[in-house]
Amino acid sequence: MGIRRGPALWAAGAVYAVSAAVCCALAARTTAHFDDLQVYRMGGAAVLHDGSRLYQLRLGGLLPFTYPPFAAVVFTGLAVAPWRVAVTVLTGASVVALPAALYLVLRLPGPSRMPARGQAWTVALAVATAAIWLDPARATLGYGQVDILLTAAVLYDLSLPDTARGKGLMIGLAAGLKLTPAIFAVYLLITGRRRAAATAAAVFAATVAAGFAALPASSAWFWAGRFASPGHVSPVQNPQNQSLYGALARAMHTAAILPVWLLLAAAVGVAGLALAAAASRRGDEALGFCLCAVTGLLVSPISWIHHWVIAIPALLVAGLAAGRAYRAGNIATAVFIAAAITAIAMIGWTELAGDTPRSGWLALPAWALMRSVCYVLIGLAALVAGARSQARSALSRAAPDTAGQRGTA
Repeated sequence: MGIRRGPALWAAGAVYAVSAAVCCALAARTTAHFDDLQVYRMGGAAVLHDGSRLYQLRLGGLLPFTYPPFAAVVFTGLAVAPWRVAVTVLTGASVVALPAALYLVLRLPGPSRMPARGQAWTVALAVATAAIWLDPARATLGYGQVDILLTAAVLYDLSLPDTARGKGLMIGLAAGLKLTPAIFAVYLLITGRRRAAATAAAVFAATVAAGFAALPASSAWFWAGRFASPGHVSPVQNPQNQSLYGALARAMHTAAILPVWLLLAAAVGVAGLALAAAASRRGDEALGFCLCAVTGLLVSPISWIHHWVIAIPALLVAGLAAGRAYRAGNIATAVFIAAAITAIAMIGWTELAGDTPRSGWLALPAWALMRSVCYVLIGLAALVAGARSQARSALSRAAPDTAGQRGTA
């Protein structure tokens, strides 16, 4: 059955197209200058010209290629295309992928699911009209990043039935391009979807093998341990790094925090994945995705602002939760969620650039320090909210059992 294209759907699509066009035009004029797309093309060009020095190359003498070797192989397509074509294709694909990702999260099992595809597309396009202006989305467009595409790929994979033979393939490919989506393979494993997790692991292994086949020397250098060193990407204390590692470094005024970070990241990782798995077992796959995505952003050594685009679907899921709370008469919860979304949106519509004093990133004044850890605090608050939701759900399941035991006494 096809999608019913009502006036609301057409109107939402038209408004989104205008909003996206204006946003892309402005993003193209920022100081980002599609720098990351240029790095992609540099990596792809290196593959076409030996590639043995892939990780020694610097765009403009500054920006290195930091992705797995397989990514450089994939980016050869961007390298051979004319510059304007590469910009147009990647930007256009990202513009299409944003509402697609929101649509897919609305189709995941759980209370947020919209069975009618037309309604889901209308809501997705309407939300994307505003969401594309959030800083993570604008940064993705301005830098020429692929994060929106990876978000849609992960959500597409999760939206497949658990019996689908190809489930896990897109997560494995996404992890082959950037390592951070690999957390969703762990999520599949701990939620009992072993075949999908194995598929993701096998596809990821195939991307590693493809990298070795095309770039043996660079692959050996990267996988020998360099990939685990965040310093080869950027100083971790950079305010644009919205991960636990970056927040701790700025708060403790030192980058020498590896033992502290490892302990905290392990605790947050275990707790976040446990909450995501619990949500999935309750049948709320949308919440499971949101909690897993936020967990991955927090525990990754480097989580740039544009990486947080994978958390945008969580705002939509939270908004729908506020609507359900309001309809159920729980006004206080609805108001609290709505206020939290508004605050997050206000933060997301501003930029963190310009917060660096002359004394450097490790000596931020109090106001700049608080501003530089805002995404991390929001992520931690989301996990706390997930734990609270899990506790309420456990209590509600226990209540009928207690009542039944009293009735038979």
